[in-house]
Amino acid sequence: MLQHRSELPEVAPLTLTDEAPSPARIEAFSDGVFAIIITLLVLDIRVPREADLHGEELIGALLRQWPVYVAYVLSFLQVGVVWANHHTMFHYLRHSDHVLLFTNLILLLCVAILPFTTALMAEYARSDTNDLRIAALLYSAALCSAGVMFSFMWQHAQRARLVKLNVNTSRLYALTWHWRLVPLFYGLAFVLALVTPYLSVGIYILLLIYYAMPGPTVVRWTTGQREAWVAESASGDQRC
Repeated sequence: MLQHRSELPEVAPLTLTDEAPSPARIEAFSDGVFAIIITLLVLDIRVPREADLHGEELIGALLRQWPVYVAYVLSFLQVGVVWANHHTMFHYLRHSDHVLLFTNLILLLCVAILPFTTALMAEYARSDTNDLRIAALLYSAALCSAGVMFSFMWQHAQRARLVKLNVNTSRLYALTWHWRLVPLFYGLAFVLALVTPYLSVGIYILLLIYYAMPGPTVVRWTTGQREAWVAESASGDQRC
């Protein structure tokens, strides 16, 4: 027998938050991709075969591979910095939406190409200037695209109100400027690769030093300065 309409259990209507992808799922998937990317980077370091030494000592053959080692360390740290900042961003998100999900996939696409661009840089590090410049441009283009997508993700998260409600607004302000500079510096490295690839590599090293070491300190300092400015503005308004 059919139940009367009034006897049916009430079902709460779906909200936008109920249908939104979970930030935890997105972050977990991204962590797996970052781990695979870092693992793939090491595959370009090959053991010199004894049959290929032709009388050369092993130490000499290992030293000849120095571009591979440098490119590996540089890209490993680059991926590590992106992963660390990605983790920080998702710490402040309470939920996500389709735009954030899709943008995160594009970010991973840009970072996932690094094993290829890293191998390219290592292979042509000692070639003529034109080939090295092309390799450096491709390497820079991937990182610049990743920086643009990362900054866009954070800007969208704030516009769409995906950020946690109890977060210090001064900290959000500091993080916004902290991450807004990422595509600008990577874009500068891309332009400098047209002049000389070594200058663009220098920019990458400076960015690694900044985002790995004093970067969080700068965020805390900017947060404090912003809080002091807000407090001073509030007291000035009260006096008026």
